[in-house]
Amino acid sequence: MIWRILCESPDLAVQCLTASRQLQLSIETQVEADPCKRALAHDASEPVAIALVNAPELGMLVELASASRGRAQPLVLALPVPSERRARVIDVASELGMYAVAEVRPLLGLLALIEHGGTEAYAASVRGLSPTDRARLKPVLSNVKASAAAGHLSSVSDARIGWSATPDATPQSLGEPWEAAEALVALRRRERQRSEVQSSVDDVDARAVLDIIFGPKRALSDPASKQALAPYGIPLPVEELCSSPSRAAAEAVRIGYPVRISLASPELRVWDHPDLCVDMVDNAPRVRDTFRQLMAAAHSRLGNPPGADDRRVLGVMVTATSEASALLGVRVTPLPQARVAAEIGFADPHGRAAADTTVTILPAEVGAIERALQRLAGNALLLSAAPALRKARVEAIADVLLRLASFVNDRRREVEAVEVRPLAVLLDGSVEVREACIAVSDYFERSLVDPGFESPSRRV
Repeated sequence: MIWRILCESPDLAVQCLTASRQLQLSIETQVEADPCKRALAHDASEPVAIALVNAPELGMLVELASASRGRAQPLVLALPVPSERRARVIDVASELGMYAVAEVRPLLGLLALIEHGGTEAYAASVRGLSPTDRARLKPVLSNVKASAAAGHLSSVSDARIGWSATPDATPQSLGEPWEAAEALVALRRRERQRSEVQSSVDDVDARAVLDIIFGPKRALSDPASKQALAPYGIPLPVEELCSSPSRAAAEAVRIGYPVRISLASPELRVWDHPDLCVDMVDNAPRVRDTFRQLMAAAHSRLGNPPGADDRRVLGVMVTATSEASALLGVRVTPLPQARVAAEIGFADPHGRAAADTTVTILPAEVGAIERALQRLAGNALLLSAAPALRKARVEAIADVLLRLASFVNDRRREVEAVEVRPLAVLLDGSVEVREACIAVSDYFERSLVDPGFESPSRRV
């Protein structure tokens, strides 16, 4: 087997050739301006790897993963140049079923493993390893039951790690211990790939959704966004939009004190203006006072004179108060191949300041979504609980993500993105969407300008 490595720069091609000679691995390098597009058109019977300087977009990863599933030989991705997006891209590529590593030398070790049939080398026997090498590889091999069919790891000359399919075969060098460890991690990560999952919601009133989102390119207000998402079974709190202090007080009595009062405006989002939301309001006078204060603050920020009637301010939302153990932010955008990208992070001030986020591709199994949550630095807020509560939280979060994915897939031409912030994880393990925003594309405007453009009304 001769691997062809498509490199984004000549430097990467030289590094690949140098490392391959040390491992005695046969490769051919080819410098391409756009290695990803070249890989999509490459012969499916030839093993191909891609070494990139720049991290690809998520849409390209989806296309590469789709092409990889139809290939007789594997497609391997490497990102040797560090970047803010490198770890995220490697995680997503692995979730989609691709082999992915971060550096050139582990890439060559991974190619050597694949070439010599090491599909489960992370479960190989370690009797041939020295005590020192065994300790070095323990984090990779721990909790994995060794299997004779998975091969044999051994310490070879020049302080390298070797792998062989049988005890009497000559070991294939994988490189130094850290290089072998990275190759084994990539192999194991890819073997946990997701199965094909479909996401759909039955009995959705498509006409009702269309009536809400129809119009020019814009961001919908929180009430309108929730109204469009409601047919998809998105969990929403008990709440009411109120346009006067007396109505707000009456709804607070109906809902039951204490309540949360937040401004409703397509231009002043509570997640950008947290002072426009007041929690634990516990009596009618405070409800009326809070209403007036929020409305005055909104008109001031929009530059309106006192008492002005501005349609950009809809009123306030009076919402039942519920205590949350964690607040998440979710942004869902469409990708090719009927996939969507879900960026997930913590929506509290500390989480936002730390940029504690991860990305996963939907639809996905609950297990894949849980692994995505584990990549968050603050995952203990979600996952460090009794098994039953942890399971309830993960399943509730996964259910919301899959319903959002279904909405975006159904409306991918009319909707650019859906943002939920926060998605509150409640103490009992359930979740609720406290604020949402749907970004509508210019699809409807283009359909009116171009007579040949497909009309959404004919699709429904």
